[in-house]
Amino acid sequence: MYLKKFLIHLMVWLIYMLYEIFIIYLADLPIVMLNIVINFMINAGIFYAAWLSFISIRDHIKSRLLNILLYIIACVLIVGVSVGLKIAVDMWLNHQPLESITTKPRMSTLTMRSIYFSLIGVAYSFVHLAAVRQKEVYQHKLDNAILIQEQEKLQKNALQSELNLIKSQINPHFLFNTLGFLYSETYNTMPKVGQSILMLSDIMRHALSGTKDGFSTLDSELTYINDYINIHKDRNDRIFLNYTANLDPDNIEVISMVLITLVENIFKHGLLNRPEKEAIVKIELDGNKLSYYSFNYKNSNRKMESNRIGMAYIKQRLEDEYPDDFDLVINNNEFTYECRLSFPVKL
Repeated sequence: MYLKKFLIHLMVWLIYMLYEIFIIYLADLPIVMLNIVINFMINAGIFYAAWLSFISIRDHIKSRLLNILLYIIACVLIVGVSVGLKIAVDMWLNHQPLESITTKPRMSTLTMRSIYFSLIGVAYSFVHLAAVRQKEVYQHKLDNAILIQEQEKLQKNALQSELNLIKSQINPHFLFNTLGFLYSETYNTMPKVGQSILMLSDIMRHALSGTKDGFSTLDSELTYINDYINIHKDRNDRIFLNYTANLDPDNIEVISMVLITLVENIFKHGLLNRPEKEAIVKIELDGNKLSYYSFNYKNSNRKMESNRIGMAYIKQRLEDEYPDDFDLVINNNEFTYECRLSFPVKL
C-alpha cells in the first residue's frame, strides 16, 4: 500500500519536472539538470511540508482560529526556508554572488514559486481530507448495509427456527400413551410388532427427554443404538451390519447423541443389503476413553443429501468439552465411509 502511494507520487513529480524542462526548452533557456533536480527536490519538500503541517495542526489543535493562525505561520516559515535554500543552491552551483541573486525581481520569483508549491500542498491537504471522509462515509454505509443484511438473515432464521419448533412440538404424553396403547393391542396377537413398538417408544423417550448438561448415560445411548438397529432389521431382514459393543456401561456418562448420530448416518447413506459389503460398528472402552469405529459402503442409489448438521454438532460438542483430548478421523471417498472417534467419558 505505502509502496504503491510512493510510486504514484514519484511518477507525478517526474512528469511535472519533465513538463517544466519542456517549457524551459521552448523558451530557449539553458537546461542545467543538477540545478533543476535540486530545485524540484526543494519544491517537493515545500509541498509535503505544507501538507504535513496542515495535518499535524488539524489533528492537534481544536480551535479553528488558532488552527488558521498556526498554519499561516507554518507556511511563512516553509516559504522562508525554501527561498533561503534556493539562494544557497544558486550560489553553490552557479557561483553567483549574493547581491545578484537577492535582487527584487529574483526574490519575488523565488518567493512566488515557494508560495505556489505551498498552495498546492494546502489544496492537496483538503482534497486528501475530503477523500478520506468520503471513504469513511462509504465504509459506514457499507457496514450498515452488511449489518442490515445480517439482521434480515437472523430474522429469517429466527422465523424458520420458530416454524421448525412449532412443527416439532409433539405432546410426549400423547405420543407415549398412544405407543403404549398400540403395544398392548398388538403384543399378544403380533408379538414381533409389539416388540418393535416398545423399542420405538424407548427410542422416542430418549430423543425427547432432556439430558443433564448435554450428557447421557452410556447405557441409555447403547440401548438406543441397539433398539434402532433392531427396528431396522425387523423392517428388513436383509440388513447386514456387524455391531459389537464390548464394554460395561454402568455408571458411565457420554455426550448425548454423538454415537447415535454416527450410527444413524450409516443407515441414511450406507449400503446395507449386500452380505459381501457388510457394515461394521464397533464400540469399546479403554480406560477412561471411549472408542468408536465404523465402516460402510455407500449406497449410490440413495441420493439423500446430507445437511451436515449432525457432524457439525458432533465436532462442536467435542471441541467444547474436550478441545485437546479427542480424536476424530473420517475417511470419506467415492465408495466407502470410515470413521474413527475417541473421546473421554465421565466415570
